[in-house]
Amino acid sequence: MLPEVADLLSLWKSVRASMDKMIADLTDEQLTRKPENNNAIAAVLEHTALVERKFLSALSGQVEDIDVQAPYEASSWDAAKVKALWNDVLAYGEQVLSGLTAEQLTQPGLKLGVGELNKRQLIAYMIAHTAHHRGQIPILKRLIQA
Repeated sequence: MLPEVADLLSLWKSVRASMDKMIADLTDEQLTRKPENNNAIAAVLEHTALVERKFLSALSGQVEDIDVQAPYEASSWDAAKVKALWNDVLAYGEQVLSGLTAEQLTQPGLKLGVGELNKRQLIAYMIAHTAHHRGQIPILKRLIQA
């Protein structure tokens, strides 16, 4: 694995591990509880994992058509399925990132709201997106435990 990509993978895994710690003490019922006018933690985790999966599929060269907003439109969530998706995406990410070459990092990644990103930028944006949603978990935890 390229050292640059290994560093980014390490950072991504650290952000995700900190999210895992934040939710480790929650029951499945708490994960799926939706505070009024907010999102369930399960919805945030599922959305984050789906965005990661979509970005990783672009990095692999096989862009998947994924409805990343579906978790926010749902009225219920299966905690076991969300946890499985969360873990599966990490394994998929390790596989995809380990195969990237220096040349591939400069290739087009995805066109997003911020513009056309190359694959290097897409990795960084994926980590930033995950970190953004990491920041929501403590707030949602307070709301479901209130």
